[in-house]
Amino acid sequence: MNIREAVSEDNDQLQELQAKCPQGTTLVASTVNTPDFFARAKAYESHKVLVACEGYRVIGSAACALRDATVNGKISRVGYVFQAFVSPDARRKGVAGQLLQQREDYLGQQGAVLAYTLIMEGNLPSMRYIESRGFKLHRTLVMPAIVVHKEMNVPSMGRIRPVTSKDLATVAELLNETWQGFEFYEPTSAEALAQFINRTPAYSSDSLLVLEDQREILACLGFWDWSQIMRITVKALSLKMRMIGFLLTTTRILPEFLKPGDIMKQIMLTPIGFKDPSHLAALVRYVNNQALLSGIQQIFCICERNHMLLRSMKGFIRVNTAIHLYVKLLQQNVSLSDKQVFIDGIDM
Repeated sequence: MNIREAVSEDNDQLQELQAKCPQGTTLVASTVNTPDFFARAKAYESHKVLVACEGYRVIGSAACALRDATVNGKISRVGYVFQAFVSPDARRKGVAGQLLQQREDYLGQQGAVLAYTLIMEGNLPSMRYIESRGFKLHRTLVMPAIVVHKEMNVPSMGRIRPVTSKDLATVAELLNETWQGFEFYEPTSAEALAQFINRTPAYSSDSLLVLEDQREILACLGFWDWSQIMRITVKALSLKMRMIGFLLTTTRILPEFLKPGDIMKQIMLTPIGFKDPSHLAALVRYVNNQALLSGIQQIFCICERNHMLLRSMKGFIRVNTAIHLYVKLLQQNVSLSDKQVFIDGIDM
């Protein structure tokens, strides 16, 4: 077996292998990056996708990304490890471990002070494995999922419109104010926002909305349409999800619920900035209504379990999933504070 950086010619093999590796616990789904396998990683300015091969056959893959972030009050380089999967017939042979070690080595060589990863609730095998590799649970966050099922009233608080290049400096300032003091947040700028919009597949200036009143931007909300870059097929539902579906359908809140074989259409909210949760609520409701017209079924974000942005989701059907943040320090004399943590939606 050899491990190398993935190239475009690996696209079809990677998609075929990814389809054979469903993931999840509360909801088991097959996720296939399509039409471009590499689109998921391109949201990051600096990223690397690795493949493990036996001859010409790809038997595993994993990705990592580098970014700047606040670590205990100091801007440092951090690495995110994600999108790991191994062929069912090649598991328990050390493939996953070698892919993780190569990513850690690469991140360390690039100056990352730590590596982090995210694991959904109930995924005990992944938690035990990552802990055996030196990662420690740092915090448990929440990923609220809004069920898109009806049009919501949008309060009249100003004008909602797509962002323009002239807005970016103001939007950057709003984002920095919203997340000031959070661990893992990288202060942004007009230039950085423009670069994010331009490089992220299925994202444009139309994907980033602002709420403006009397020439003041009160809130901003971006949305990334996952259905444009990946196909998510339901394979199985946990007892928790089946019970939620039973309640929603028997009370006629929803005409039907997810079932195996369904193709899921979802959007992730990012970036998020606001002066008051009521301002953000207007944008969330507006995005819900646009999602309803587009056939989107769920809207996600990720945040601290007590973060005030959750107040913007009042009135929605919401299913919360715990997300565990695991961290491994790659350099000595580095420590994390116990402050609240920021995780960007693109990490999901």
